[in-house]
Amino acid sequence: MNTPSGPRPPSRLATLFLWIASGALVLMMLVVTGDVVLRAVFNMPVRGAYDAVSILLLVMVAFGFAPVLANRGEIVIDLLDAVIGHRGVRLLASVAALLTMAVMLFFAWSAVEPARNAWRYGDRSLELGIPQWAMWAVLAVGVLGILWAAFVQILSYWREASR
Repeated sequence: MNTPSGPRPPSRLATLFLWIASGALVLMMLVVTGDVVLRAVFNMPVRGAYDAVSILLLVMVAFGFAPVLANRGEIVIDLLDAVIGHRGVRLLASVAALLTMAVMLFFAWSAVEPARNAWRYGDRSLELGIPQWAMWAVLAVGVLGILWAAFVQILSYWREASR
């Protein structure tokens, strides 16, 4: 749902998150393509491709949600818009953003113990030996970005109400 005056320009933080997610996607595609080609042509797979792809997927997902929320880019089906009116749509969108925040807070809370264990026991990725806590830290930054974007979305809905 865009504002009546059209979509808002993206914030710098949303743009940064989008570039990080996009870069992770491009790198992931290059690693997979390189691994397949080198394995098929030279029988030399890329060492650490499995770890690299899983880490890049984490980065892409963790950093990809916030720009979508901040720019109101989610897929919206407007079945109820005509029935409940603009005020009702704004209320439903606010509830959806609050639920997004609740789910992300639950994910963050659920991740604390596994992240602490990864730090405590020195867990590392299988092929590259990257510390697992670093991946949990990437997830935490992504969740913070999602929480920020949902909060910005709620604020913008209620700023529209005051106009």
